[in-house]
Amino acid sequence: MTSFIAHLLPAMALGLCVAIPFGPIGLMCVQRTLACGIWFGVASGMGAATAHGVFSCLVTVSGTALMQMTLALQTPLHVTGGIVLVLTGLRTFLDSTGAANGATCTDATRGDLLSAYTSTLLIAAANPMTALPYLGITSALENGNSPIMDRALATPIGAMLGSASWYLFLVLCTNSVFRSLQKTVLDWFNRLTGIFLMALGASLCARIV
Repeated sequence: MTSFIAHLLPAMALGLCVAIPFGPIGLMCVQRTLACGIWFGVASGMGAATAHGVFSCLVTVSGTALMQMTLALQTPLHVTGGIVLVLTGLRTFLDSTGAANGATCTDATRGDLLSAYTSTLLIAAANPMTALPYLGITSALENGNSPIMDRALATPIGAMLGSASWYLFLVLCTNSVFRSLQKTVLDWFNRLTGIFLMALGASLCARIV
């Protein structure tokens, strides 16, 4: 148990530090919380946290091999992430237009928490930069003598808990502070978010040209 905790706590700290920089995932969590409710924001954050856990698990098991595979698949990963971002941005923009015409996001996406979870999971998993911070775990683990089962369990769990805690904090703060925004301001925020996500996705796809 001591060995498990010894690996769990640093992995939690790393997962938290990787998740904190504000990017498309954080923006999607904020936008979905404001437009669709807190559970859509939480589902979005948990999708990204799952990707962090998967990467940390693969790094723990395969180390350098994962890095080589990630670099080899960089082009298709960029295309996949770009397409998902473009489609997500387009949907966000269209949802905001529908909201401006009287339709609510809750009515349009009721029961669609799995879609919110999956989209951020794919975007985070398709970004090779997500894996890079976790490669630092490999050298640290190789210098230790703890049982491999402790490492294999504690590292992904810690990474998921660390990143999930940040996204949960972001969603809760957004829900408590900004829910009182005027509908017109929220509609414009949704439109700008959609445009930003589509532009970011297009830029990812353009890198392979």
